[in-house]
Amino acid sequence: MKNITVIGIWVLGLSVMLSTGCSNDKKTEVQKTAEKQTAEPASRNQEESQGIVLLRGLPTLGTQHSIAIVELDPESQKFGDILHEFVYEDFEHPLHHLYYSPNGRLYATGLDPACSLAEIGLHRDASGSPAIKGMQCLDTQGQQVGEDIMWHTVNGKQYMFVTFMGGTGVSQADGGSIGVFEPQTNAVVKVIEARRSEIPEGAPYIMYPHGISAYGDRMVVSSTIHPDLATGVGNALTIIDLNNFTPIQNITIEDAKPVGFPSSPVEVLFVRPEISKLAKPSVLVNTMFGFETWQVPYNEADKSFGNPVKVYDGVSSGTGVPLEFYGTETELFISHALPGVVKRYKLDSLPELVSSGPDIQAEAGAHHMIFYPTQSGRKVIAVQNNLLNLGNAADGDPTDVDFIAKVNDHSITVSDLMTGERLAAVNFKQRYKKGVENVEALFGSGFVHHH
Repeated sequence: MKNITVIGIWVLGLSVMLSTGCSNDKKTEVQKTAEKQTAEPASRNQEESQGIVLLRGLPTLGTQHSIAIVELDPESQKFGDILHEFVYEDFEHPLHHLYYSPNGRLYATGLDPACSLAEIGLHRDASGSPAIKGMQCLDTQGQQVGEDIMWHTVNGKQYMFVTFMGGTGVSQADGGSIGVFEPQTNAVVKVIEARRSEIPEGAPYIMYPHGISAYGDRMVVSSTIHPDLATGVGNALTIIDLNNFTPIQNITIEDAKPVGFPSSPVEVLFVRPEISKLAKPSVLVNTMFGFETWQVPYNEADKSFGNPVKVYDGVSSGTGVPLEFYGTETELFISHALPGVVKRYKLDSLPELVSSGPDIQAEAGAHHMIFYPTQSGRKVIAVQNNLLNLGNAADGDPTDVDFIAKVNDHSITVSDLMTGERLAAVNFKQRYKKGVENVEALFGSGFVHHH
């Protein structure tokens, strides 16, 4: 596959179709009820509404990559203000995703081969205010382009698992690996790799791994896209036996090809009892280029996976590029980059997707999200609206990839969690001449389930 940018023609058409085809539905009973309620001031930690944000410098606008603490309370006069910022200059490509370990340490995966995994020094300064004192790039034993991180216990021992879309070298056409790390020392325990060009024909492979989730001694990773966005696209899941860190099965997740490319499974969520005791164990999968959400049944008795079943069709529903799984104590949220919307479902009904409330209308590139209360106690959701945060040809930005630029709003939007009403928005490109790569809650207070 030599050029994937032709997807832009179809994506742009879908974007126009979706933006002109939306209608204003009548207010739901939930909205009516919420509008009658008066928000009472509530005691809270004011840091709950502050997000830690990865910002991407744009070369043509003269800005540099940074890690920032941003006020995201729409009721605050400081909404959208950067309260603290740590700038790093040594890498061409930025840090990509933020994750908190179970004991509160902050990590970031990175797009630059020279810093594909880092630990962030989030602490409090002498006045007690949150601050970032630095970042330490970690030894990955050559693994490049980090994506998702997961902490999971196997046979009584906890590990940190990281997917690397570039595997042990971005030059590899079929690369990809999962790094197994000792979570206290950050040392590599094992590199799980199975390139199709180096294993027997028909053997389980790992290629462009991105999403990762686990239950018991079974881990699932997705095969998404080569880091250069041109060499290849995946269409399968890989099942890994965590007793020996070995891939044991591939499951194809693909139906229609609305943009003419493989489905590109992106995020995966192993539905399991710790998420909801009433939910049936199974795997949910978003396909970035298939525009679909799939469910793969799981039989706990014999640890087998059933045939994939499509549970959401984006083409017929008017959405495209589904990305993330997030959740609160009662709901599951799925972001769709086109037209920029977050859909919500009842947690206890999983793996069936049963709507739990009005959609959250975000912007093009709806991606990561956090949940927190405002100063008055109003529950809100903040959505980061950028797919890959690349540039725009109109700016002469060398990072431009045309179709991706169509799903980048460079903003964070904040909406009422109950009604879906938009409360505020901050556009980082307009205000700070930077793109917004990722948002997480400060000190990990803003979400329950991630991916």
